[in-house]
Amino acid sequence: MPSESSHIDPPGSTRNFGEFFSWFETVYGEDKPAGAIEEINGKSADINNGFGGDYVWLVPKRAPKPKMMVDKLWVEIRGDNDGGRNDDLAKGAGGDYRYLSWSNDMDASRFVTDLALWRSGDEQGSPPGGWHHMSGDINKGRGGDYLYLVWRTKEYCGPKEF
Repeated sequence: MPSESSHIDPPGSTRNFGEFFSWFETVYGEDKPAGAIEEINGKSADINNGFGGDYVWLVPKRAPKPKMMVDKLWVEIRGDNDGGRNDDLAKGAGGDYRYLSWSNDMDASRFVTDLALWRSGDEQGSPPGGWHHMSGDINKGRGGDYLYLVWRTKEYCGPKEF
């Protein structure tokens, strides 16, 4: 007999908050860590690739509770360090500081599930096929490849209050 939720939940939705992205661990070091996001075309997933500085990898973490699910992400580029943040995507390369930020808007119905990087020789205005959203150019103002974070979303139908 089908579960009760299969009768009321929209197709493709889930009640499992553990399927959703919650935050990044920014890892510095030559060796790519287990679980680090990939570049969609098999190119380097090192954020600083081509710029010197530290190797920078992003390891996504899953939501341990619904209120930590992420609904959108964006890039912040600043001329100065943001106080206590220790997740500069351009660490050691000089120039502006680059950070990823996100929101946990519990009024949203769709949340981030899958993430990847997208390197391109040309500026892009929309995400590639199969991806729902994309950030601004992480490398804006520093030359080299255009680099975007791309992600997919899914509807969450479970409780959000804990």
